[in-house]
Parts: sequence; structure tokens; C-alpha cells
Amino acid sequence: MLFLSLSLISIPILCFAQQGEIIEMPMTLQMCLKSAMDNNHNIRKARYDMAKSIQAKKEVTGALLPQINGSANLNRNIQKTKFIMPNFLINFLPASMLGDNVEKYMLIAMGTNYSAGVGATLNQQVLNFPLFNAVDIAETVESMSELAIVSNEEDVISQTANLYYAIQATRYIIELFNKSISLMESMLKTMEVNYSNGLVKKVDYDRLKVAYINMITQKDAIKNGLEVQKNLLKLQMGIDMNKPIELQKIDFDEFESKINSNNNLFFELERQTSYKILNKQERMGQLQKKAAVYESFPVLIAMANYNFNGVSDEFFKGETNYWYPSSMVSLNLKIPIFSGLSHTAKVRQANYELLKIKENKEQLEQALNMSYLNAVSKLEDCRRSLSAQKENMMLAEDVFRISESNYSNGIASMSDVLNANSSLIQSQINYAQSLNNLMKSYIELRKANGTVLNLMEK
Repeated sequence: MLFLSLSLISIPILCFAQQGEIIEMPMTLQMCLKSAMDNNHNIRKARYDMAKSIQAKKEVTGALLPQINGSANLNRNIQKTKFIMPNFLINFLPASMLGDNVEKYMLIAMGTNYSAGVGATLNQQVLNFPLFNAVDIAETVESMSELAIVSNEEDVISQTANLYYAIQATRYIIELFNKSISLMESMLKTMEVNYSNGLVKKVDYDRLKVAYINMITQKDAIKNGLEVQKNLLKLQMGIDMNKPIELQKIDFDEFESKINSNNNLFFELERQTSYKILNKQERMGQLQKKAAVYESFPVLIAMANYNFNGVSDEFFKGETNYWYPSSMVSLNLKIPIFSGLSHTAKVRQANYELLKIKENKEQLEQALNMSYLNAVSKLEDCRRSLSAQKENMMLAEDVFRISESNYSNGIASMSDVLNANSSLIQSQINYAQSLNNLMKSYIELRKANGTVLNLMEK
């Protein structure tokens, strides 16, 4: 039962982190959080998305600038293009020279053996509402990427802090176990002397020794659980698994100051990252609606073109080698007239999406308020539970000492001693669990009111 009680000290789900260099020990919470923030894969991927969104914005913005394209070509006309035309020479010949074999049509070859050209074209968006709207969309995506980083940082901080305090609570229970084991060792030595003198029964001595060995075994199991927790923390922080790690000892004064701090009691919806993200999604929905509306707007593009062309029957030499320039400027206007009502359907879809986002905002607002109130209530329950478990543990220690004394004086049985010992161990585990639950509820409250990032500060 005691071994299974170790599962009560919960371990949060962790994200993978790459290996890094170990930080000097003992490590504070802020040191652990900084290492996790630097090495967490989800945060890194979110930062890559942020960098990608910045480049996407530059890509869209670049489309508003002049677009210049160059071109060049070189052609060898193996078979020239021919066209058919009436044989106008017939009109200049006398009738005596005309016969039945005179062709009424003749074939004329066009062009030269070689042709080449080099030029450049410039396009400039003059009026393009869909493109202007795309820039706003890119800016919104960039803002959402920033918030995604914050959201990942909040998750990593809460996970790392939960594990940090779980390790401290587990190590504290080991310290409590060591005290209980010391009491058992003292009692066992006394009983061993009394057994040698024939003052106690062998069965009582054996039962106490079995209880002592079981306690050692249980402590070893807790120590193994502590190593598992440390390995998970190293994984979260990006520390080499083969490197040792040591955390600061539990500080009850720090716990009390944090839990009793008044800045945990305030809740502001606008401070919630999830709410900010949903606001950006609403902004994105509005821009997508504009994009659908702008499909029916005209687009005006200015264009300039300059080319330098050459032709020749020889390879650009001789009497047939000619080069000449050509240029053009134009305004191209595209006016959508009828799109089969497709853009109307797109606008309506965007309207429904905005209504859906509005419902999501109301639902999220209620959920966030509920989470905050639940976190406040849970913290109060955990605080009361910790106080009760502390008193219970102190009482169990007194009961064990009294039972031991009574047994030594012959007014209590070994069963009384063993039962008192079992109760003491369970009370120690319950106290450590209550301590861990209190810190978990504290972190949960910090996340619920949007201040979990402040854990990075001392």
C-alpha cells in the first residue's frame, strides 16, 4: 500500500527537450525554468513558426513593390513560317505571257534565319484591395504566432514548476522516512538487547525487524521514484541524463509567502493568452470576410515594357543584321462582373464563421472564469488539508513514541507499536502529498489568472 501511495505524488506530462549543458547546483526554480524555456522543443517550434510568419509577411508586402522581370531569347528558324497570298504579279504580266500553269496564289517565307531579343518588364500594383487585405492577414498571423509562443511558454513553466515541487515533496518524504527509520533502529537495538536477556519474545523481535526491513524497502522505492522524477526534469530542461542534478531543499516559508500573496486573487480576462488568441482569430475571420468581399472589386496594374530585338539571315552579321528597340507602358484594369454568385457564398460563409467565433468567445470566457474560481477553491481546500495533515503527522509521531514507551514498560503489545508505526508512515506520505497538491493548486491558480510567467521571477 505504501509503495502504491507514491503514485499520489503526480508527475505532469512533459514535452521532450534536447540535451544541453548542466547548470550549477543546487538549482533554483528559476534556473530550472530558464533551462526548460531555452531547450523545450515545442517552444522552439513555435519560435520557428514566428520566424516563418515574419517572412510570410515580407513576402506579401513585397508583392506591393514594383515587380521587375528580365527576359532574353535566341532563335534559329529552321523552317520559316509561310503564308499564302494571291499572286499579284499576274496583274503586271501581259496576257500573252499568262498560261494555264500560272499559279493564282504564291507562298512567301516570313522572317530571317536568326532572331534574338532582350528586355525587361515592370509591373506595379496600383489598386488591389485583395492584396492590401493579405498584408493585414499576414500581420495577424504574426501576432498569433507571438501568442502561440507565450502559450507554449506558459505550459512549459507550469509543467516544469509542478515537477520541481513534486521532487522537493518526494525528497522531503524521504527525510521523514529517515527519521522514522532512525526511531525504528533505536527501538530495534533496544529490543535486541532485551531479547538477548530474555526480556522480550522472539516473535515480537522478529515482527519489529520485518517492519524495519519493509520500511527500508519502501524508502528505496521512494528514492527510485525520486530518480524518475529527476530524469523527467532533466529531459524537460535539456540536461544530459548522465549528469547529476540537485535542487534546493524545500522552503516552507517560501511556500507560505507565495500562497498567501494577494496577487493571486485577481482575475482579468484580457490577460488570458487563450482569450487573446481567440481575439486574433476573430480578427482573422473579419479579414477573411473582407477577402471574400474584395473579390468583386476591380484591380488596376501599371506595366512598362522595353525590348531590344535583332534579326539576321547570317549569325548576326552581314547586310541582313538588324537591331531595333521597342517599348510600351500600359494600365490594365480587371473588373469582375459575374462570378456565378460564388463570392456571395464566400461572404456568407465568413459571416457564419464570425458568429461561431463569437460563441467560442462567450464559451471561453465562462470556462476561464470557472477555471479561476475552481483554482481558488482548490487552493483553499489544499491549504486546509495541509494544515490537517501536518497536525495528523505530529499526532502520529506522538502516538508512535507513546506506544514504544508503553511497550517498553510492558503495558502495550507489539501490534500496538506496529500499528502506530504504520499510521506514522501513512501520515508522512499524506502530508507530503498534501504539500505537493498545495503547490500544484498554486501553480494552477497562477495559470488560471494569467500570471504563471511571473514564476520566472524570484
